Amino acid sequence: MALGGLMAQRCPRCGTNNRDESRFCLYCGATLPGLTTEDAPRPAVTAPISTPLSAIRVIPPPAPRGRAPDFVGLLGVAFFLLVLGVVFYLNQNLLTDLRQWWDQIVGGRLLFRPPEGVISSAIGFWALIGVTNFVVAALRWSLRRTKIHTLGAALGGIGAIAFAYLLYRYSLRQLSGSQLVSFEAAVLAILLFVYIGLGLHWTSTRRRLAYEAARRSPR
Repeated sequence: MALGGLMAQRCPRCGTNNRDESRFCLYCGATLPGLTTEDAPRPAVTAPISTPLSAIRVIPPPAPRGRAPDFVGLLGVAFFLLVLGVVFYLNQNLLTDLRQWWDQIVGGRLLFRPPEGVISSAIGFWALIGVTNFVVAALRWSLRRTKIHTLGAALGGIGAIAFAYLLYRYSLRQLSGSQLVSFEAAVLAILLFVYIGLGLHWTSTRRRLAYEAARRSPR
């Protein structure tokens, strides 16, 4: 068997040719440096192995999608401005009444009853705001199917209409100012409890369903 191709490693001390896999010289025992690029036998030229493109293709991460504008929320702002304009149009002395009430507050009469024009305008304002909140809630559910946003808009409408009703009772002098504030605070607290409770329930349910779906999915 020809060994010419296997004796390409030359000892730097004595010049003896050694096998390629030898680490020490067979003649003098010196440590061999290993094959160099000049001494190493050149490999046979073979055809390049084609690698499938699918094996080396790098999948780029998905580009973050921009947040879509909340057109329904903008519609709520438009409703608010519309209601504000309607209230000021129906009571064109509202600015005068507000200024008179403010002067009384600055003069130290903080608990003074507001003018009747301010009370009637506030009743109409909060009643219309409540109605528009229900419209926004219906649009949110029909367009985006988001429970939590729909619930928030609906509860906001309930709170606004409840405040309008309490103001109406206040205008008839059936409630005092302190009773009005305390009743409305209680209504808002109840609505917040409902919002938080349902929000936590829906969130936990969604997480549980996602966990069960991940467990059932094949590995």
